[in-house]
Amino acid sequence: MSDSIHRNLEGESVHMANWPEAGEVDSEIIETMALVRELAETGRRIRVDADRRQRLPCAEGWIVSGPDLSAYHEILAEELNVEVISLEEDLDRFQKVEVVPNRRSLGAKCRQDLPAVLQGIADGDSEAMLASIEDGNLTIAGYEISKDDIELRRVEREGFAAQTVQIANSSVSLVLDMSDSPELLSKGLARDITRRIQAARKDLDLAIEDTISLEVWMKDAPELFEEDTNWIITETRASNSVFNIGEGDGESFEVDGATIWYKVTRS
Repeated sequence: MSDSIHRNLEGESVHMANWPEAGEVDSEIIETMALVRELAETGRRIRVDADRRQRLPCAEGWIVSGPDLSAYHEILAEELNVEVISLEEDLDRFQKVEVVPNRRSLGAKCRQDLPAVLQGIADGDSEAMLASIEDGNLTIAGYEISKDDIELRRVEREGFAAQTVQIANSSVSLVLDMSDSPELLSKGLARDITRRIQAARKDLDLAIEDTISLEVWMKDAPELFEEDTNWIITETRASNSVFNIGEGDGESFEVDGATIWYKVTRS
């Protein structure tokens, strides 16, 4: 069979053909794809650390520094459930400097007054305190605070989460927008509902082309927009569907404080 196919394509026996020659290894593409995979893993860690469930989309993501990965942005966006990923040059857009106490230095200086000084640092504005330290006039609970009494660390600004990947002699940071919106909450809910319904279809041993009758009840859930309702109907091949607000019956699951009931039957 193989020889017959080869003869039809090439006009001679496959047994007379030369061994194929391997092309040169493209080390650049190998390194690039390794970085893309590493960023995908990093993004998943960011979501886990931020306690953001898998099916709730992020509005935006940014890759800061490193090689140009724009050709792979769509792949990463799909892998990480992010609406759009783009390039960003300045990590300071997403991070700020936070002043934290050097307990060893302050303990020796303040002794029994250390708790009051620690509380003062915790309550203070990091940027303002740092500026005052630079000017030599920061006093907390009666003690002059110097550079030796503090440490600086970079933290994400509110609404962002980030991690950094080391590559060769450089680094690449991935930042995800952790803020929510009614649109994102609706999309996330639709995907969670769809996953459960698809599992129910499988339990019913339905063929891909088979349609279902679907009823859904939602309690304490975000608004499910019409666009996402229609997406559920299309994805699950529901020929009849009813979406209700309130308690229901059938199978149920909880997600982010909402309770969802659903009932699937062969139509």
